Amino acid sequence: MRKVALITDGWRRLFTYAWPAGILQRIKERDEEVNLYNFNSTGNWSRDAGYNRAEYNIFNLPDLSEFDGIILELNNISSPAVLAEVIHKAKQSHLPVVSIANELEDFYYVGIDNYSAMKQVIAHMHEVHNCKKFWLLVGADSNYESSCRLQGMLDYAKEHKIKIDKNDIWYGSFDYKSGLEGYRHLWDTHKELPDAIICINDNVAVAVCEAAAQMGFTAPKDFRITGFDNFDKAGFYTPSITTVGHIREEAAYKGMDILLKIWAGESVPRYNFTNTEMLWQESCGCGKGSSRDARAHLKDQIMYSVESEEFDEEVLSMEAEMMQCNTVEEMMYCIPQCIPSLKCDAMYLVLDDHLNAYKKETEKSIHLDATPSDEGFSLHGYPRQMQMTFAYERDQRLDLDRQEVDGIFPTFDYPKPGQDFLFLPLHFGERTVGYVAIRNAVYLMEKQYLFQIMNALTRSMENLHKKEMLAYMNRKLSSLYIMDTLTGMYNRMGYQQLGEESFRISGLNKRKLLILFVDLDRLKYINDTFGHEYGDMAICAAARALMQCSSRDAVPARTGGDEFVLIQSYQSDEVSRELVMRIRRTLEAEGKAQKLPFPLSMSIGTVVTDPESALSFADYVKIADSRMYEEKVQKRAARLSKNIFTTDRNYDILKQYD
Repeated sequence: MRKVALITDGWRRLFTYAWPAGILQRIKERDEEVNLYNFNSTGNWSRDAGYNRAEYNIFNLPDLSEFDGIILELNNISSPAVLAEVIHKAKQSHLPVVSIANELEDFYYVGIDNYSAMKQVIAHMHEVHNCKKFWLLVGADSNYESSCRLQGMLDYAKEHKIKIDKNDIWYGSFDYKSGLEGYRHLWDTHKELPDAIICINDNVAVAVCEAAAQMGFTAPKDFRITGFDNFDKAGFYTPSITTVGHIREEAAYKGMDILLKIWAGESVPRYNFTNTEMLWQESCGCGKGSSRDARAHLKDQIMYSVESEEFDEEVLSMEAEMMQCNTVEEMMYCIPQCIPSLKCDAMYLVLDDHLNAYKKETEKSIHLDATPSDEGFSLHGYPRQMQMTFAYERDQRLDLDRQEVDGIFPTFDYPKPGQDFLFLPLHFGERTVGYVAIRNAVYLMEKQYLFQIMNALTRSMENLHKKEMLAYMNRKLSSLYIMDTLTGMYNRMGYQQLGEESFRISGLNKRKLLILFVDLDRLKYINDTFGHEYGDMAICAAARALMQCSSRDAVPARTGGDEFVLIQSYQSDEVSRELVMRIRRTLEAEGKAQKLPFPLSMSIGTVVTDPESALSFADYVKIADSRMYEEKVQKRAARLSKNIFTTDRNYDILKQYD
């Protein structure tokens, strides 16, 4: 099965469904063993640069070398750096690459001949209508199609000695607002209308007509005007707009045909032009109005309005349901449940595991000793390994246990040809959290439903993430009440709450716990002899030794001035003995590292709980306490027998410092 990667950037928040539709039409006509993978962003509309970067990050998801051919439609990309990176990766793949409507070095071009088409437009205005003075409202000078159309007009003007200088040209964009701004700017510059206004497309042309009408001017009586692209608004506007018609699906259709020919070993020219049609209408003084069926168009608009209202209600209902969900899996299931008109074969949610950081940190332990960070989210590229947390195929939700996804393939391989997969980015601002993959999404793209669905999903996911973070931080904040400020261990309240909870959970799971009752030796002697500052240093050293040696699931607590309790899972008697010895060695090393003027030691009593026993948590702690005291008595007897301290203090007085 061959695979084609289609990389596109939508027009603002709209998806260009003509590209996948044309490609799939050619695949199915030829009954080829080919599937389409469409990586689509909407990264050119937001004022939030971080949002746009995260949208464009979807282009970093695929490894293009895993495909058999690439089709690019990059005209709407607003970032030169992103454009350069996509082109570079396509070249590095060493695959056949077709560029739609944009001439890119080393790639095959497919699209209309913008230069020749616009040259015909200005020629018509000059030769048929005797226009000599022109305004040109074009797109950004960095846009390929706009540059070609402008060059066609300028070359014709030069050939026929028509004067067009920089004050006659407005560089804007392809939307209605640009037409309004362009007309006002050129009017303010010249204070009189030209013979003809040539616009980059029909949106701009209609806007110019509206702006002129506010000043009492109409076309073609006061000026002639042309558009481009043959949008509906050109045919149904009054006056109908002279324009250039072409079928965008044809470019994608021919682009796929080019790949099929290359795979078959056939020779293909670099430039491949699709058809255009000159439509001379009322706005330039030709024609008698639109030949389109106005009633049929009105009916379509009415039905679209009805469908849109229904869909808007569905989206509102869906988002309300999503906001009540406790997991992203539940959110995803709300989409097909609330929007039965989806008409896609399958939908998948793949997430960066960092999204679950707060929940995982809370679940892994009864106490919180680290704060997860959102810094783990990708700003450029995707983690190689991610988690598929939701899959919905043919009206059924699949049971998944967070299936690991390592790249696009083999996860999204599909044995049946003529299928399309649409990949859409999921992100919180500039932070990429995952992506959604949809199989058979052409209908959703055509109806322009996807942006609203993705927006609602993203808002709901970010809301859930913030709730999990807030719950975590609240729990973290509440833990301050159960912390010992001197050592960073749990205090007596924390020991009682978390120790009891740990004991309860171990009992439910039929697991044993190891409990250590620890007493720092000779703290009163240290305080009286060297001062309380040194006493605090000794306590902190003991705390560090216990925390450094304990396991991650442990509950280390300071329950009194020089008393500590350590609770952790039990592994074996040998491991328990090694733990006690490691704690003693670590404490001794801590004292030497701080160059304390006295040795450090502790007495330790241990006990292992039995899940089958009727003893309580407090009973086990008492047993450990008594065993600690037995060790302390043995140490005292040993010191007394050796008369260790008689050179420094009176023997009878020093007995109290045990």
